Amino acid sequence: MNHEGYREKKQHGAPDFPMEYYDIDVAHPRYEMQLHWHRELEVVRVRQGALHLYLNNTEYVLGAGELALIGSGVLHRADPCDAAYECVVFHLNMLSRQASGRIGDYVLPLLGGEVDQKRLMATPDLASTLSRLIDCLCTAQPYYELEAYSLVARVALLLYRGGCIRPGSRTDHRRHMMAELLHWIEKNYAAPITLQQLAEIAKVSEKYLCRFFKEYTGNSPIDYINRLRVERACLSMSEEGKNITEAAFENGFNDISYFSKIFKRYKGMTPREYRGTRIRI
Repeated sequence: MNHEGYREKKQHGAPDFPMEYYDIDVAHPRYEMQLHWHRELEVVRVRQGALHLYLNNTEYVLGAGELALIGSGVLHRADPCDAAYECVVFHLNMLSRQASGRIGDYVLPLLGGEVDQKRLMATPDLASTLSRLIDCLCTAQPYYELEAYSLVARVALLLYRGGCIRPGSRTDHRRHMMAELLHWIEKNYAAPITLQQLAEIAKVSEKYLCRFFKEYTGNSPIDYINRLRVERACLSMSEEGKNITEAAFENGFNDISYFSKIFKRYKGMTPREYRGTRIRI
């Protein structure tokens, strides 16, 4: 599947240690995980509440203590329900820097397939190893890099032994169309966008566009765009120190009252409250 345009651009970890831990609660600007993908694998573990995780449009509901492993290249998003959750994103090239030789022969298939979540949960050793990997990155005790490396290698081994990797279906037309549409929105979200424009890009009717868009994202196209704008406004305020007006206008809102209304709908607080009391990043 060619969805390169909607690939997450953030580098996770360092070039010589490509893995990173994230602790996410309601105060985090990316509390609701928007639809995206990356070449790295990602393990998600719920600490409290429930997380509705969507992997290539298949829903998995994770409760406290449960986890999932997201394969390379898989379109995914998550809707938290009073949840706090942890993520570790890691690239398997840490096992084989050039993905060549004997180890590379094992790594490459793992970068081209999807994880069978039912098999994963039915393999206690694999689930336990993934959980240990999260704990390792979270606590970062002395020599944790060595432990993390060994755990990633064991994850790869157990994925093979447990038969948890299935070939990816990257040629699916609907997913390709969705990825292209998301790429366009990502580039143009700060400008005015209409349903007619989106339908023309996807080469479908507006009615069909709304139906399949909601299947993948859980939102109508307009809701999705507004959520994206609010998320980016949060990042503008928390990471760039922008004031409310700057954050609104730079991210597609040309009316402060409307921005405040939409912001409160999605974040449960006003922009002023968020900027004043919730900036932790």
